[in-house]
This record gives sequence, structure tokens and C-alpha cells, in this order.
Amino acid sequence: MDNQPLHLKYRPPDLKSFVGNESMIKSLSSVIGRKEGVPHAMLFSGPSGCGKTTLARILQKGFNCSDQDYTELNAANVRGIETIREINRTCQFAPMISSCRIFLLDEAAKLTNDAQNALLKLLEDTPSHVYFILCTTEPEKLIKTIRTRCTHFQVSSLPDRTIVSLLKDVCEEEKVDLPKEALTEIAKISEGSPRQALVILDSVIDIETDEDLLKAIQDYSVRTSVIFDLSNALLAKSKWKDIIKILSSLDMEPENVRYSILGIMNSKLMKGENNKASYIIEEFTESFMYSKKAGLTNACYRVVVLKKE
Repeated sequence: MDNQPLHLKYRPPDLKSFVGNESMIKSLSSVIGRKEGVPHAMLFSGPSGCGKTTLARILQKGFNCSDQDYTELNAANVRGIETIREINRTCQFAPMISSCRIFLLDEAAKLTNDAQNALLKLLEDTPSHVYFILCTTEPEKLIKTIRTRCTHFQVSSLPDRTIVSLLKDVCEEEKVDLPKEALTEIAKISEGSPRQALVILDSVIDIETDEDLLKAIQDYSVRTSVIFDLSNALLAKSKWKDIIKILSSLDMEPENVRYSILGIMNSKLMKGENNKASYIIEEFTESFMYSKKAGLTNACYRVVVLKKE
């Protein structure tokens, strides 16, 4: 029996299986289908959970690049210039098995300015056997010369009807019959993210009665609502006692809260709705994996109290 989480089990293996973003997929298929002139630097941007790194892994297969010649780095964790220097050293060697090497830089906008400038030099003189794929939710934070050097593909969030269709297909494959009302509710709270929709589905798929199922989804929705309340309070720089009240009602893992708030703030920035979102992102960049609730509380405190001083 396959015990993989649903969002991994049903990750699209090829472009034909990729859900939504039809125009972008057609454009990407056209570009990588060329006999000559395939770009050596590609940039995927868009909201979290919509398939950017999935597309990178699909390209790995499409280019017949072995795992030994494929390097995936999270730039949020390895932000400095030494990372790019190491990539540069590796680029000088021929691929071990394949005909090419691929470097995926996830969260590429998190690279330091020095690292981005070093990367630019690599993009300007890329060896013929090397391809770079950059993924980010914040393309505006990449220096302009990197953006212009890359072939840019924007990955959009999905409409609710597309999410519902995806959930139906997964339920059929899993041989479960969930009411349409439940699938519609999951689509609403997933905010256009197929990954998030499948994570939610995975958490409720084994619930036997429709009543308990809908309650579980509603509970998930309530937790999501509390995160939005917290995000809005941070943007408004509410009184600290009001923030404490919201934090006290939050029963989610602090690291999951951090991811959610980053997603909301990124959305605000992308829409140009609230410039305060930028410094909230700064305070929520560091992981709460070890600091837990204390890290979350401290980040909120820095936003609403210290930023006022």
C-alpha cells in the first residue's frame, strides 16, 4: 500500500498531467521542445503550492538529467556567495551520467545581493551542458539583470472549480466518495493552491461520516481564519494585548503559521495592497522549528511593538 502523502503521490510526472495554467504550460512545452536554442536559465514565479518546483523536476526528466547531475538547493538556507562559487566550480566538470547538469535554486530571491551578482555572471556565461532553474514567490526581489537573463514563466493559483475537479480525480483514484460540498469547502480554504488542497484532503479523507467530515473541514477553516486575523492585526499594528489574544487561540504548529503568514504577506505585496507586508516578511523569514511558540510570539512582538519605536 502506498503511504505517501497525497500531495506527493499525485505530483504531476509530466507537463500533460499538470493541472491548470494551460497557456503557461503550452509556452513552456514550446520552449523546451526546440531542437536548438533551449534557454539555459528559466525562472518560475508564483504563489506557494502551485507547482513551481514540480515543473523544475518535470524538466529534469524531460532533459534526461540523472539524479547525480541534478542539484536542488533551497536558497533560503544557503543564501551566501559561497553557494554560487561552489556551483561555479561544479559547472566546470562534465556531467557524471547525463548529457547535462541542472541546478534548481528554490526561493532564489532569498540569495544575498553578492550571491545574486555572482549568479548573474554564471548566467551570462553558462557552459553549454548546464541549465539553471530559479523558483520564487518574490521575483521582484531578484536583481533586474537576473530576471532579464531568464526565460520567465508565471505560475498562477487555480480557480476553485479546477481545485474541485482535481480533488474529484484524486478521490476516484483513492476509491473514496466524498460529498461535493466537502470538496467545494476544501477548494475555498486552499486559496488556489493544489498542494494545500491535497494536504487538507489527506487530513480528512478517512473520516467516515459526512457530518464529521464537514466539521473537520470547518475546523481547518477556522484555524485558517485565525491566521488571517493575526495577519490583519500585524498589518494594522494592533495593540499587543489584541495580538496576545489571537496567539492564545491559535493551536497550529508555529512553523505552519509562519508559512501561512509569509504566503499572505507575499500575496499582499504582489497585489500592491500593503507595503507593511515587506517588513513582516523580514521578521517571519527565520524558521520557528526550534524556537516554536516563543519564536512566533517574538516575531509578532517585533512587528507590532519594536517597529513602532
